[in-house]
Amino acid sequence: MNGILGNNIDIRQVMARNAGRPVSIAIIGDLCLDLAYQVTTEQAEISVETGLQTYSVLNSKPELGGACNVAVNCKTLGAERVDIYGIVGSDFFGDLLISLLQKHGIETEGVVRQEETWATHVYHKVFERGVEHPRFDSGNFNNPTEASIIGLLSTLRKKLSEYDAVIINEQVPRGLHSESFQKALNEVIENTVSDSGIRWFADCRKLNDIYRKTIHKLNEQEGRLLYGPSCTLDRKELAIWLAKYFKQPIVLTLGPDGAIAVDETEAIQAFPGIHFAGQIDAVGAGDAFLAGLVVAESWGACLSEAAYIGNICAGVSLKVLYECGHPSTDEVILLSEKADWRYNPEIADDERKAQYWKDTPLEVVVSSQMSGFPKVAIFDHDGTISTLRQGWETVMEQSMLTAIAGEAYSSLSTKELQSLRGDIHAFIDRTTGIQTIEQMHYLVELVRHYGYVPEENVHTAAQYKELYNKELLAMVEKKVAEIRAQRLNATDVTMKGSIDFLRFLSSHGTELYLASGTDVDDVKREAALLGYANYFEGRIFGSVGDVSNDPKRLVIQQIIETRLNGDYESCVVFGDGPVEMREAKRHGLLAVGLLSDEVRRYGLNMKKRNRLVLGGADLLIPDFSHASTLSEYLGWEVK
Repeated sequence: MNGILGNNIDIRQVMARNAGRPVSIAIIGDLCLDLAYQVTTEQAEISVETGLQTYSVLNSKPELGGACNVAVNCKTLGAERVDIYGIVGSDFFGDLLISLLQKHGIETEGVVRQEETWATHVYHKVFERGVEHPRFDSGNFNNPTEASIIGLLSTLRKKLSEYDAVIINEQVPRGLHSESFQKALNEVIENTVSDSGIRWFADCRKLNDIYRKTIHKLNEQEGRLLYGPSCTLDRKELAIWLAKYFKQPIVLTLGPDGAIAVDETEAIQAFPGIHFAGQIDAVGAGDAFLAGLVVAESWGACLSEAAYIGNICAGVSLKVLYECGHPSTDEVILLSEKADWRYNPEIADDERKAQYWKDTPLEVVVSSQMSGFPKVAIFDHDGTISTLRQGWETVMEQSMLTAIAGEAYSSLSTKELQSLRGDIHAFIDRTTGIQTIEQMHYLVELVRHYGYVPEENVHTAAQYKELYNKELLAMVEKKVAEIRAQRLNATDVTMKGSIDFLRFLSSHGTELYLASGTDVDDVKREAALLGYANYFEGRIFGSVGDVSNDPKRLVIQQIIETRLNGDYESCVVFGDGPVEMREAKRHGLLAVGLLSDEVRRYGLNMKKRNRLVLGGADLLIPDFSHASTLSEYLGWEVK
């Protein structure tokens, strides 16, 4: 994790600072209930009365939302006491919401039941085969009475000195935060913020400018709205501006790209987002971030440590589908140790930010140097050296489409088919470079997610891999036959200059390793066929069908333990996929990404740039015909 802000933060040590002292947190805000329905048209009728299609409800599940979800997250993260303040209606949903809060051990004395002009906030969410239908919301015409406001804040004042932190949540347009309530709550803040140890936090969608004497956690869009329509600041500049504007510490969340924290001294730290290969669900991730931030500060963490922990908490939540995730400390620690980070997102998203060395095609993302030739060079195979498998994405897309749609394929509408193809394409892009068997495990999840295939007909990951490999190898074998018939030679199915570059490094004493997500026997066979297996002297690695043993990760770990003796700068990794870039970056090795055009076998393929930069590439080159430029830049002998 070298180079990642937060890599020196030990969450266990932060937790230990609390030394067993009970953490007490209050949350005041919009109390909401999420009611999710999973539906299907199977066994459903066309209504005789209306002529409309009805739906069969497969299951329905109530979940706490809004301020309630923040409260549950604080409790799950270990806060011993969590009190909640807000308003619910005198209705069935209000009863349900309170019972769920109490089930989670959350104190509800601060919850006011209002009979008139208030319906409990409920979001009715309908999902059919993984697709969300329009939502039905109740509580959009609420108005808190003065009696409710006075009663709620009276209870808060009575208990205020008992809390380590108070969180202000504002989420709905017509909820708790009327102008009268805003004024009254600000008076409470004014009377406590200067002469007590209580820390106030605000997470507001519309009212960030109202509760100014608080630590603000806000997203990038909310921050830019505060600045105004002419905001052209970059993210770090925006974060510093917000801290000066509020005259308070702030945490600016950046969606998939992580977060930035600015403390009381205007010291700034950025934390990267986390890459996930599988499906994610952003609902509730902001609440998880907020809870992690506040609980960590209550443990005694500084703002940067707390923001890092909040960032990890959001990552844990993202992996929970169709409901809000509630991170535990064990889950947070585990993810912090294994996270795949997203690097340099602003550079990745904007080709105009590319910096080229001496007007050459060599893009320098992170300045890098080496003292002489590397001791070790690790190469990815497909798309880096070999193009035998060029077109695998198309084969996998069709294989996955067949697997997911099953017998429903012919009856899918054009819109459904386009949507499914789009999801598959995005999945392949996210998982490029990982083992095929691991991709197939995710495919099993997707097949179940869409529900077109009956459960008894869902295959195992190994079975899906066998079906995919059969189609892929048929394509590869056609090229192999052409090579054996001498109608093609190695230069016709390898990236330009790649074999010469292998020879060049080998002749200067660099140990070469080949590591691929393709099955190891296929990698060895193809390297021998194309005439460069000898340069690796037996150091060729590939998948053995074990998801837990990724060959690229294992090779790098082996090299670090046996060859480098702490000299990480003497190892370079080459590849056209984000997996090898992340593994290199994780261990502080030089990562050189190839923007390889596998059809022409030379020149730039800018479609690969985004994922390579996000993966952690330090340098980018089109192909190995630019090896002399790379050698000169890195201080190697020029070929």
